[in-house]
Amino acid sequence: MNLAANRNHNLGVIRQMKIRKSHTTRWITRRPAGAALLVSVLVLVVLSSLLASLILRITMVKRRQAYMVEYQRARYALDSAMKYALAVMPNRSFSLTSRAEMPDFSDLFVMNSEEYRLFLETWIETASDDQIEKILKEDAAVTAEPQWSTEELLGRLTSMIEGQTDESHDPFYETTPTETAEFMEFDPDDVQVPGPYGPAWPYVIEPIELQIGSAKVTITVEDENAKMPLTWAITNRQAVNKQAEAALAIFCDWMGMDMIQREALKDQLEEIYDRKTFELNPSPIMLPSQTRTTTTTTAAVTRQTGQVTTTRTTVRTTPTPQRAASQPQQRAAIAHSTDFAKLFHSSLLDREALARPVTHTALPDQSPLKYLALWGSQRVNVNTAPRHVLEAALSFGAGDPTDLVEQIIRKRQQEPIKSINEMKDLFYGDSLAIERAKNYLTTTSNFFLVRVVSQSGNARVSAVATLVKEGRNVERLVILYGL
Repeated sequence: MNLAANRNHNLGVIRQMKIRKSHTTRWITRRPAGAALLVSVLVLVVLSSLLASLILRITMVKRRQAYMVEYQRARYALDSAMKYALAVMPNRSFSLTSRAEMPDFSDLFVMNSEEYRLFLETWIETASDDQIEKILKEDAAVTAEPQWSTEELLGRLTSMIEGQTDESHDPFYETTPTETAEFMEFDPDDVQVPGPYGPAWPYVIEPIELQIGSAKVTITVEDENAKMPLTWAITNRQAVNKQAEAALAIFCDWMGMDMIQREALKDQLEEIYDRKTFELNPSPIMLPSQTRTTTTTTAAVTRQTGQVTTTRTTVRTTPTPQRAASQPQQRAAIAHSTDFAKLFHSSLLDREALARPVTHTALPDQSPLKYLALWGSQRVNVNTAPRHVLEAALSFGAGDPTDLVEQIIRKRQQEPIKSINEMKDLFYGDSLAIERAKNYLTTTSNFFLVRVVSQSGNARVSAVATLVKEGRNVERLVILYGL
């Protein structure tokens, strides 16, 4: 009995253990199912992230490739347009146009919106239809409405009060068209005041627009002699240092530059001065004689091994044969302009600060950089420079140049000044000041800037070339890309 009872007891214990083991096993087998789901979700998330990253990379590569294609098209069009511009420059002549009875460009830079509108309205009151048409842009929207004089309005009111409403008794209807004034409404943005060459200052021709393949190209030519040369501020002539400082001060005053901006500009010019100084009518640049190094090596071959062994090496320095005395090795004097162009477009000068727009003018896109010549020009054209540039140039003479500049502006608006000697005869009282400043003045421009901008799709490239043009002779100085 005891054995049977013990056996039954053991069997019961075993059954309970199996049941517990079964429950435990079931609990353990359910746990990996949730973990697998979690792992699957994580894997899907990772794969989705990788797929999105891959798609983004592929899209970026495609965009980069598309941009490179557009860039190549724009660059090809740029090079073609630049070659075209340089090829036609010898045959182009840039002559001044008559601006008599036309609004003058000299003082537009300092006018605010209200002064600019009043300036145009005052001129339009006495201008003819042909003159008004010359200053309007092609897409200008101008409306003209009848405007009656005070007498005509009083006459009409009287007739209305007296009951005269028919045309036979109303003096309003008896007014002939020639007696009726017109009031013209215009937007100042639709007006383009002509410069000395006809187009807006400082352009010498209207911008040329071309379509080369898929690229749109714009070519402009600017008169560099109409701007103030920044080289004046780094002159090597001690006698005119004060005048050079006065010229720079006049320019900074007109541009509204504060003391911090002026000091920063002076510091940058001092760094450029340490590398190269400005000289009036510079002579050619003589190049130092070069030396040629000759190395002579004596070698011997051993009979037993056939190896080459060096036994002696001599170094001899001999001067390079000089050219004939009539043709020394040198750079032309115009190379000075190239050197200044590279210096002013290097990191030594903060052109970004000079390109910031000024706020005291109604004209768009005005900045000191627009009125500065950074390409090595020496002189200012008295027929094409705005007032503040003229004042800066004539500050190299004696006295206050304000009155003289006003006389020059009045004269050139009627007809251009032909020579510096003629200017001294015209303004005899200021002939001494003109004589002292004559090295900084000219009456004919010969320094031009050709700018080409090409755009194809999202790619935009640009280049600038500077030229010295004397009649049909054109000398290219430098071409810089990305400006």
